[in-house]
Amino acid sequence: MDPDDEDCQPKLRRQLEDVDYVSAEFENKLNWQDIVAYKANALFTHPRLFRACVPPGMHRFRGNIWDYDSRPQVMRTLGYPLEMTDRIPEITEARNVELGLGLQLCFLHPSKYKFEHPRFCFERLEYVGQKIQDLVMAERLLMKHLDAPGLWLQEKHRRILMNKNCGRYLRAKQLHRFIIYNDKVQDAYERNRRRRNPATTAVNQAIHGLSYLVYGKRDVRRLMFEFFDFELIQPKEV
Repeated sequence: MDPDDEDCQPKLRRQLEDVDYVSAEFENKLNWQDIVAYKANALFTHPRLFRACVPPGMHRFRGNIWDYDSRPQVMRTLGYPLEMTDRIPEITEARNVELGLGLQLCFLHPSKYKFEHPRFCFERLEYVGQKIQDLVMAERLLMKHLDAPGLWLQEKHRRILMNKNCGRYLRAKQLHRFIIYNDKVQDAYERNRRRRNPATTAVNQAIHGLSYLVYGKRDVRRLMFEFFDFELIQPKEV
């Protein structure tokens, strides 16, 4: 596969225009050019990245059943919202609204709405989460094992962040019950644990991605080492 080949380029989008209408901060329609020029510290730690992961029209999800039933439980379990002191209370409110919508996106399986818009699922947040988990874990191991050889660190890193462990941490906190599947897929998954488990891994990584975009690396550390306690399952000696 040649990444520069014409057949390999992302397909042009036809259904939904790429426009945002979410919080007070983004009252006017915002297209991606505006996002790129948006002030770096405007609302979140990484507002541009947040916008790049959240689909346009995400506001439609405010006040749906998941928002009322599941979101408060998920936020309570994860310890959100964190205490933030903003100059304007409206900004805090906007951040919390978008955090809630972002959490809903973290639990949105691609089988549900992805055919409507490529960003209407957790895949992009999962991608950010994978990378930030790698970075935070690398920092942690380097600081803990100052004299360890690189190969040993690599192996330990790989064992701790194994995909199946990642999903296991999420299931241990009973958060897998809130994942939003398409009805057909849900029936198939209920009978087949092996097909279901990769989804729990993806949701766990998406939560870490969202935590990085909204609150920064400090919160990713809290989730990884205090909440999910990634180091609890000790890898075998190399």
